[in-house]
Amino acid sequence: MTEDAMVAQELGLGVAKNETIRIKTLNVLREAIIAGRLAPGQKLIERDLCEQTGVSRSSIREALRNLESERLVESLDTKGVVVATLTPQIAAEIYEVRAALDSEAALHFAERSTDADIAELKATFNMLKTTPVENDDAFLAASNRFYAIIYKGARNETAMYVMQLLGARISLLRATTTRRAPIDRRHRTVELMGKIFTALSKRDGNAAALAVRALIERSAQSASALLKEAEANRQS
Repeated sequence: MTEDAMVAQELGLGVAKNETIRIKTLNVLREAIIAGRLAPGQKLIERDLCEQTGVSRSSIREALRNLESERLVESLDTKGVVVATLTPQIAAEIYEVRAALDSEAALHFAERSTDADIAELKATFNMLKTTPVENDDAFLAASNRFYAIIYKGARNETAMYVMQLLGARISLLRATTTRRAPIDRRHRTVELMGKIFTALSKRDGNAAALAVRALIERSAQSASALLKEAEANRQS
């Protein structure tokens, strides 16, 4: 295996050839950023990314443009393209939007979801409960799936579109805080998500919305503390 191939394997940047190359390139780079393999503030050099992924410079450039539109990377005059850094202010803004949209989605889910939606939500919550909290990837996947089902059952395409625009940054924020937070905090997260599920299974939209806001407020407080600590460490 070549040195470039070894680096690609370590970073999780190898691109499979059986998918549309440009889409796969975008997905691979996005996943690497969310997983932290491409670190906040890291300079992204097109030539290096071409060697690590095995794709053309045009594919890399298109992927970086898309990632910039998702605000996962940013162009700086002095450094070129770098991985974006989450700040406490950015996190607070994201949680403000989530508090409004997620609670509204819970209300609509209670009113509009089908029995199949509720069954799917139950299966996902049961998966979340049985997922080892130490398994970051599995825990995050189940959490993301839980919220995705709520939005699907809410039957509001505009809300889903808005959340898709924010999806990458929400996933990055959720992954960043989950990796840094104490493991025992996740047990409380599961308990709060259980309250959301219980309310939705009873089609009690008001109780579900309150539970959603309680969980988001708690997450916002935790994220603020963790990101302020990370910011202080970068400046020291």
